[in-house]
Amino acid sequence: MQGNTVLAVRYAQSLASLAQEKGALDAMYYDMQKISEVFASEAEFRAFLRSPVINALTKQAVLEKAFSGKVSELTLSFIKKLADARREKYLGDIADAFIRHYKQLKGILTVHVTSAVQLDDALRAKIVNLVKSNPEYAKASSIELDEKVDKNILGGIIVRIGDKQIDSSFATRINEYRRAFEDNPYVIEY
Repeated sequence: MQGNTVLAVRYAQSLASLAQEKGALDAMYYDMQKISEVFASEAEFRAFLRSPVINALTKQAVLEKAFSGKVSELTLSFIKKLADARREKYLGDIADAFIRHYKQLKGILTVHVTSAVQLDDALRAKIVNLVKSNPEYAKASSIELDEKVDKNILGGIIVRIGDKQIDSSFATRINEYRRAFEDNPYVIEY
């Protein structure tokens, strides 16, 4: 999911304002997490909603059946309005944008951590403390770790916060050494 479209951000901000007005911001956040998970895991569902061949009424019925009883009435009402405007294909992007907006409102900082093996509690705590010690992130009310295991990095970790990344993986170090040896500046003089 891209989730960065202007349309998605505008809908997400409007939806957050409405949810705050109704006192349902947290409930809306949990609903948007569910919707985001569905869109992330169900490629057929995304293709169905993006298809120009499928009738708009059919899409509305499927959306209502898929989310009825699983999300709040406010969220279901929003989904119906979105489908009425024939913008249902943006629902996943809007959910992702809403989640980012909610975290920004609540001061939640998401730290993406990629490691070769599952992190233990001690390492998680160390990462959180390191992030909190940085003055740039000290204002965060809470820090949430988004963990991913990737055996291709061989060892070490990659930490990404927003657009900043620290890559201390073994795979990166090996590639740096490989490039250094390939670009050997040594010239034989006879």
